[in-house]
Amino acid sequence: MEFDQKEEAPFNIPEKKKADKKTLAIYIITGFISVSSLIYGYASYQAAYFKDAEIQKLKSELEDANTKLLRIDALENQVKELEASLLAKAAAKAESKKATKVSAKKDIKKVNTTKKALKKSKMTTKAKEKKSVKK
Repeated sequence: MEFDQKEEAPFNIPEKKKADKKTLAIYIITGFISVSSLIYGYASYQAAYFKDAEIQKLKSELEDANTKLLRIDALENQVKELEASLLAKAAAKAESKKATKVSAKKDIKKVNTTKKALKKSKMTTKAKEKKSVKK
């Protein structure tokens, strides 16, 4: 008998219960919530991805601008150095021109103002005065 009872048990199929309207509504709502949560999660992931991409783009633009500013600063410093060297060269040229003009004038004065030349000029002027008085 035991054998007969065991044989009948596997062939017993449980009857399907009719689904209530409440359980169907619960299944639909939970499915809708899970789908909407997946959509929201994907959208937030995309927003974070695009936000990170925008931040990376802005960082690269900022680095490019900083390198350009550093280059501009370096060029400005070079321009200032060149201007200073040009001013120094111009000042040196002006001083050298003044020095040559002044030295030429000094040479002329030295030649004219020697003691012997003065004595001779005095003697000649006195002689001329005597001659003019005799006439």
